Amino acid sequence: MLRKRQVNATEEVAKAKPATAGETKSNSKSKSVFFTLIFLFVFVVYVVIPLSVYTCPAVRRHAVFLNYVSLSRQKNLSLPSESGLKCTKNFYVDTGDDVKVGVWHIPPQSALSKCKGDVLSETEAFKDLRPVFLYLHGNAGTRAGHHRVELYKLLSEKVDAHVVPFDYRGFGDSTNVSPSESGLVEDTLHVYNWLLKRVNASRIFVWGHSLGTGVGVAFLERLSKSAVKPAALILEAPFTRIIDAARHHPLSIFHRYMPFFDTLIAQPIGDKETGFNSIDRINEVQCPLLILHAEDDGFVPFDHGKKLYEEAVVTRKSLPPHQTQFVGFDGKHDLGHKNIYMSPDLPNIIKSFIKNVDSSMV
Repeated sequence: MLRKRQVNATEEVAKAKPATAGETKSNSKSKSVFFTLIFLFVFVVYVVIPLSVYTCPAVRRHAVFLNYVSLSRQKNLSLPSESGLKCTKNFYVDTGDDVKVGVWHIPPQSALSKCKGDVLSETEAFKDLRPVFLYLHGNAGTRAGHHRVELYKLLSEKVDAHVVPFDYRGFGDSTNVSPSESGLVEDTLHVYNWLLKRVNASRIFVWGHSLGTGVGVAFLERLSKSAVKPAALILEAPFTRIIDAARHHPLSIFHRYMPFFDTLIAQPIGDKETGFNSIDRINEVQCPLLILHAEDDGFVPFDHGKKLYEEAVVTRKSLPPHQTQFVGFDGKHDLGHKNIYMSPDLPNIIKSFIKNVDSSMV
């Protein structure tokens, strides 16, 4: 018994023996690596990124457009059927300066019976008098993004409308040149002009989502003095200005509380090539306007849509109040920034708006 106790005491002494020099060195090295990584993270996030945004326009453009980022599986854009779209034609529109943009034409449900060889013939494509939605997508991804395709299906099947989405320069299979605000507006203008050769402007509804709302407002400002304006503009999850959106975007969570956040990041991002200042341009939108926004939008705060609506009501004095509409979606429905298409009320909201626009043209 005594021997056993002596052995146990020896083991306890061994356990309590101080770490060897090698073990101490290893622990010290691990701590050193950990603190080095922490330092590098802080240095990159709070020094390298702000200075890069402040000094480099290319970095600002990448931050705004995210045109090389895709959060879904890449699809062959020349085959819309891979995205589950029926009778959809893929083609390209030349926008000048050696730039071409990839476009889809998704026909209305009522035209599918005329589809031959997976697409409508050129003579049948826009022969009906159904509405045409020119869709301007947000940043990142392509015209084949899941939530985008689901909206096309809703507009085609439940509203019985044509949908014409396209990828701006630098996106998808469009010409790989650096995007800018003026470039995206130029692309929109050329696709719009392509449509005008086939349909009356009174049938065209411009629909912008997120970044596409800034493109849509800038595009309508450009057309403000033109006699050939589209029937209406629909803004889904719009922001007031990129500079305001940057202050609330999830990607700015590490920077927004910095003392020089506005100077180093927000204001540079709001320059003329990436600014998309919709709230100062909304008065130039001289056509009916519908704004859609979900209360639980985690990317663009709900009050951006409300402010844009209120500014439009006050400044668009040449248009009657009923031609400026706002529809908010309760946060309990969990529609967020991209999923307003999931609202069962959306088809009737759009149909009602179209009817209101048509009656104002009589």
